[in-house]
Amino acid sequence: MKSTLRIATFNAENFYLLLDKEYSLAEFEGLSDEAYMAMNFSIYNPNKDRSKIEAIAKTILEEDFDFVALCEVGGMETLANFNRLYLVDRYDCYLHEENSSRGIFVGALVKKDRFDLVSARNVRGVFSRNLLRVSLRAGTTDLRFFVVHLKSQHGQDMGIEQRMAEVRQLCAIVDRRNCVVLGDFNGIAIRGLHQFEYDPFLELPFRDVLEAMDVAERARFTHFYFKGGLNFSQLDYIFCSDDLAVLDGGMICDLVPVNHEQRRRLPSDHIFLKATIRPRAATAILAEQESIPVWS
Repeated sequence: MKSTLRIATFNAENFYLLLDKEYSLAEFEGLSDEAYMAMNFSIYNPNKDRSKIEAIAKTILEEDFDFVALCEVGGMETLANFNRLYLVDRYDCYLHEENSSRGIFVGALVKKDRFDLVSARNVRGVFSRNLLRVSLRAGTTDLRFFVVHLKSQHGQDMGIEQRMAEVRQLCAIVDRRNCVVLGDFNGIAIRGLHQFEYDPFLELPFRDVLEAMDVAERARFTHFYFKGGLNFSQLDYIFCSDDLAVLDGGMICDLVPVNHEQRRRLPSDHIFLKATIRPRAATAILAEQESIPVWS
């Protein structure tokens, strides 16, 4: 295996790509926008604009990631269609359709022929959305990835109680070595600026990639929104256990919108966060798999 891994996380914002049959690329590209959109009957979760899907795929292909965590994916059908039509079938897809009342899930793309062994499972418990655990082995190296999308800051109590419970469970299940926790934390988990519900997680031996790259705290963002003007915040994170070497990383942002119209054209209200890491020698993580507590 190459000594380094290129990884990323991205919240694709209500990403649906549902079709009425399996189309060839030529057939798919020949569909009118009206025909394409009509294949998804939902008025709440329509198919994503194809230009936006193409922009997401362009980033993944150009960066040539080995592992991509995706949030807000409309099921395995969407992920598989995306891989086949836009990513030239370069990846294996992992997603379990559990734990989401909105029908949006976390999933993972793992580059084909990159690893000797890949296994994935959904972690059940207090989580309001699915949490995906992906175990990877290549040669003498074992790694475990946890793809998360924690409770959003909505509801009467802004979701604090639910997020606190999810953070506590996350702390109980993640490995402390050769481990990456990544995805949408739906809050500020920047040490020194963080919201209190993330205290237990930030006590663990993990580093945020942007912290490791010495990006100034106030310059970190992965999400933008308009409320009383343009606002930025870091909601998405790649946390690497301290034994992993973080060689490179950062935010991928070609355009910062200055108005609603520019925002509407972007593929998501989030941006990609990437990292290049180097794992240490094998620690038999996969052999320990059954020792990790899983809530039913």
